[in-house]
Amino acid sequence: MDKVGYDSYIFEPMAKKKEQTPLMKQYLGVKSAHPDKILLFRMGDFYEMFNEDARAAAPILGIALTARNKKSEDQTSMCGVPHHSIAGHINKLLQSGLKVAICDQVEDAKFAKGLVKREVTRILSPGMVYDPETLDAHTPNYLCALDEDTLSFMDSTTGECFFYGLSDAKKKVQLISALNPVEIVVQSDQKEVVQEMVGSSWKGILSPLDEDFKDYKALPESARRLLAYAIYMQGEGILKTLKPFEKRDSDFRLHLSPNVLRHLEVFKTYKGDKEGSLFSAIDRTRTAGGGRLLRNWVLFPLADKKQIEERHKEISHWVDSVEELKPIRKSLYEVGDLERRLGKVAQPTCHPRDVVSLGNSLDSALDLVPKMRDFNEAEEVFNKLNPLSKKIESSFVEELPNNYRDGGFIAKGVNSKLDELIELSTESQKKVRELEAKERELTGITSLKVRYNNVFGYYIEVTNTHKAKVPNDRYQRKQTLTNAERYVTDELNELEKKVITAKSRRSELELELFQSFKDEVLALMESLLLLAHNCSQLDVYTSLAWLAIENDLVKPEMVVNGSIDLEGSRHLVVEQFVEKNFVANDIKIDPEQCILLTGPNMAGKSTVMRQVAIISIMAQTGSFVPARKASLPVVDKIFTRIGASDFLTEGLSTFMVEMQETAEMLNEATSQSLVILDEVGRGTSTYDGMSLAQSILEYFLRKKKSYTLFATHYHELTDLVTRYPKQLLNKHMTISEKLGEIKFLYHLTDGPAEKSYGIQVAKLAGLPKEVIQYSGQLLKRYESGSSRESSSSQLDLWQSVAAEQTESQDSSEFDDLLKSIRHLEIQKMTPLDALNKIAKWQQELS
Repeated sequence: MDKVGYDSYIFEPMAKKKEQTPLMKQYLGVKSAHPDKILLFRMGDFYEMFNEDARAAAPILGIALTARNKKSEDQTSMCGVPHHSIAGHINKLLQSGLKVAICDQVEDAKFAKGLVKREVTRILSPGMVYDPETLDAHTPNYLCALDEDTLSFMDSTTGECFFYGLSDAKKKVQLISALNPVEIVVQSDQKEVVQEMVGSSWKGILSPLDEDFKDYKALPESARRLLAYAIYMQGEGILKTLKPFEKRDSDFRLHLSPNVLRHLEVFKTYKGDKEGSLFSAIDRTRTAGGGRLLRNWVLFPLADKKQIEERHKEISHWVDSVEELKPIRKSLYEVGDLERRLGKVAQPTCHPRDVVSLGNSLDSALDLVPKMRDFNEAEEVFNKLNPLSKKIESSFVEELPNNYRDGGFIAKGVNSKLDELIELSTESQKKVRELEAKERELTGITSLKVRYNNVFGYYIEVTNTHKAKVPNDRYQRKQTLTNAERYVTDELNELEKKVITAKSRRSELELELFQSFKDEVLALMESLLLLAHNCSQLDVYTSLAWLAIENDLVKPEMVVNGSIDLEGSRHLVVEQFVEKNFVANDIKIDPEQCILLTGPNMAGKSTVMRQVAIISIMAQTGSFVPARKASLPVVDKIFTRIGASDFLTEGLSTFMVEMQETAEMLNEATSQSLVILDEVGRGTSTYDGMSLAQSILEYFLRKKKSYTLFATHYHELTDLVTRYPKQLLNKHMTISEKLGEIKFLYHLTDGPAEKSYGIQVAKLAGLPKEVIQYSGQLLKRYESGSSRESSSSQLDLWQSVAAEQTESQDSSEFDDLLKSIRHLEIQKMTPLDALNKIAKWQQELS
């Protein structure tokens, strides 16, 4: 769905042709304070939208646009959605780049004098959502802000807050692209600069806010702006659910640019699908928090040998504890999304079922505390949170009502005063039945009924047949019906007062107790968030261990300034999709060396190069890797140039994109970087392309000295081995060729490829035979140096191929005719059938 963008949305007030009704005056008063938002105006069981709000929202929500006062001068466009299903509708509006203000009824309609009072209770945006459960569980929902020296992020649904000390605009853009915030909070004078910086490819929205958070002056300006925005949108209560801002440093992580993430299909395939990506292939997490943490690990792999080996050690422990691993994974599944459930507690829309759901998650998480290695605060956290878990478990009824504001959701035994009110309100029906039985006995009217409705309350109903038996000294007439009379008595009025009062007092007390529950949870938020983080960490470690067991992965040996040495290495993603066994390969690249890889398309060059990069990412993420044995250096950056892509909307051709990406690696790569270059120079003429390819290759060999894999169809480059005998390694993907037919073996071996096999690959792809033959003859002429012949000789060549093709086709048809005659079963044919067959042959031959 295309993003609308809240700041392009303009409120157009209703033309005041007639005096507005009190309701519309109230609506317009609220709307005037929120002109840039869709206003959801609570009216009974619906949230209504009017005027421009309705016209903007109806097509997004897929609902009908209607009108008040149709065909009159003050006709008003409107649409509405039921209050009980509002979460999904709000999510659609936010995904379209709109902001939403929720205007609720803040007093009971039964006690309102005149118009029900309404106020805006929540303001929402893509970064400040209504219900976190409507989001992708494994993807964070970041807000972002930046100033000259820092870049800050906040996820209001999980409480995660952090910032980077960065002044370089390019690095800021790279981090924004990698973390993909849904909303950037800017000062008004920043808006155009930031929009230009992030470019049209970023799909979020910009939200101007010039306020500054007065407290926390030690935090950078960008972090304070996010706190100010959160308070502006949700109120100061949200601060209780946010973790303290943590400073992170991207310089001590493996650098993966947006291009690398795209080329290696780390989170999405080229088609934009999650299925088929590296993350999809390795994700075995059982909790949403674990999935988000694993995503962060993959996005920012480690670049410190000691930290990497600590993660490998933890995974080794769980690989060696398979029997313990299985029940842990089952328990983790029951934890659910503990972080986002915590985030819902501080929201005004928090329902008792949200607290119960949190309690269930908390109970499962506490069971896992003994399994959390290196959780230093485990005992302290357990002692604080276990009583809360037990309290939640015992404090709510099993079946929670939808409308909790009427009470009926807190169990008996929680509060003695509440128990009395519960007894009185739940026993009301019993008391009514007792009163009914008593009146039947006193009056002798066996059909007498005691009933209740919202208009008259409790009443006694007597049919006209027994009207004469009514004791007029005690019964007061309330209503006359066609066949009956309705009465009340002093005793019934007294009972009604007690029952209604008890219900009202019960609901008030339950809401007070519920608020105290929420306050208790919020007071323990620091311990709860710490437990949630350790749960996520346990989930990631055990899931990577399960991945290693499931896919026969091996713990890599990490070496500083050492060789890339892989025995039996595999591409984890590709092997999950190939029908036959994946062909493993041994790959070794010493420091300062480059593998020059030749061979035809489809032979597996790109797969081999990608798998080296993917194995490095997995190893530095902390995972085991798909190989029989692996020794890897700790690389500081990975660069890739793979495949062809146009950015036509930005005016960039395939070749320009290729050169820009190559320029990035030539400028930024170091001797500790891993560089993957696939077919550089193909986007221009042969000699231009070959010259660029050779120059780029030699630059890496002479100056950058990175760990490099360089695939090319320019076989002339293989001769460079004579100038760089120790640095350049010629390798090729093996091919089996018999009688002009080729078979890909996908095996990496020493030496350059003998030839390109491009025409054979074209034949396999199904090009017409005539084109293949002509290509073959042209190739012979080019290779013999006689390519510059006249156009007439070229035409003769084409005509001769066409003639051969026609002759071949005629021969094939004649062979078919002979085959038909040879297999004709004459003894089974009638004379007429035989004549018809011969006539058909004559027709075909003519």
